[in-house]
Amino acid sequence: MATNLQQYLKYQYPDVKVLYVEGEKFTREKLLRVLNRRFPHVHVAIDGVEGFQLYQRYQPELIICDIKMDQKSELDMIKKIRELNDQVQVIVTSAYDDPAFLMQSNTNHVNHFILKPIDLNLLLQAIQKSVYQMQLEKELAKQKKLNRTLLDIEDNLIFVIENEEIIEFNQAFTNFTGISKDQTHLHKSKLLSSFFVEDTNYFYPKDKSSWKEEINETGKGSLKVHWKDMESRDVIFYLKTETIPGTNQAIFVCKDITFLEEESRKNKQLVLMDSLTHSINRMEIDDILESEIRRAERLGQPFSVILIDIDSFIEVNEQYGKQVGDKVLSTISIIVQQRIRESDIFARSGREDFMLLTPGTDGSGAKELAESIRAIIEEFHFPEIDQITCSFGIAEFSTGKAKDVLLLEANQALTVSKNKGRNCVTIYNLEK
Repeated sequence: MATNLQQYLKYQYPDVKVLYVEGEKFTREKLLRVLNRRFPHVHVAIDGVEGFQLYQRYQPELIICDIKMDQKSELDMIKKIRELNDQVQVIVTSAYDDPAFLMQSNTNHVNHFILKPIDLNLLLQAIQKSVYQMQLEKELAKQKKLNRTLLDIEDNLIFVIENEEIIEFNQAFTNFTGISKDQTHLHKSKLLSSFFVEDTNYFYPKDKSSWKEEINETGKGSLKVHWKDMESRDVIFYLKTETIPGTNQAIFVCKDITFLEEESRKNKQLVLMDSLTHSINRMEIDDILESEIRRAERLGQPFSVILIDIDSFIEVNEQYGKQVGDKVLSTISIIVQQRIRESDIFARSGREDFMLLTPGTDGSGAKELAESIRAIIEEFHFPEIDQITCSFGIAEFSTGKAKDVLLLEANQALTVSKNKGRNCVTIYNLEK
């Protein structure tokens, strides 16, 4: 055991395997003595055909090869080896310095070229440089493997983009997107645009193909995004991005905060929900209305506001008491919420007033919805009171219309309904 270790340590380059290709016997034996004193594993071939066979069997890291003008097997060998391993170090010796020959050697990515007769000092310097380069590459590979391991044990999605290409990413990214290392045709940053979900609560690009540029334009290093994974599961990420100094690369880190957002939303609902009618309260509806206006503006979609006012509600409270009045409010809220779509937004905007936002619905569609709600309320039997009616005012959003103007128009339409004798529906401009 000790003898083997001593034998191993006597070599200058104990961890390097060499393939030496030389057709001239005298030169081969002379240089082989030099190599055997420095390397424990030197595999010798007389031509490129045998050399390639030895390379396939032993996988040497350093190739020292003599090339003659009238033989192509050695150049073919180097080309084949390069196709298998572009990191292998190649030192070429030759008695020819013809420019075309040198160009052909360079095309095969020769690391060092030494003219014959061989200057031993030049050869040893070339070997030393080659071994040093191999050591650097091994360290880089080792560091890269360590970095890869660190990346892959991260639960956060991590990816790096350079010039619209996704050049690096971890296993969590692959699990979420389905994009893997061998799918090079999928490594375009624009592909990530398909994961964005339009949500007024989170960043959503105006032009999804330019999502990176729009994130940069926000001037924020971090923001929240709503993404949908390849299995159509909704995930909320806290996305942080930073440019890597001295490069055109940007690193993105996405932390899953779905659970935290759900808890936050529940807590927010408890604060912002009207406890009596279980609808959104006035404080929240103002922010939601502004968001819906922005979305309708961006997408060019129709959008309407419906105001609902309970007719003669003051008299109900005075005649039957506040408890009965509260029951009327909660019952009307239930009727409306059972009639509307999941995408519609219902809020209590005053003592006996409600507001209904209808994304993707124009004035005519909003009137049809309001008429159906009005009829259901009119026909419903309220305990102790028998009948309650409501008046409706509708305003349709158009590009450039401000929130205050939209609400003013809806209120004016509601006033028209009241003046008509109540229990009716009015659209601003169309029936005022």
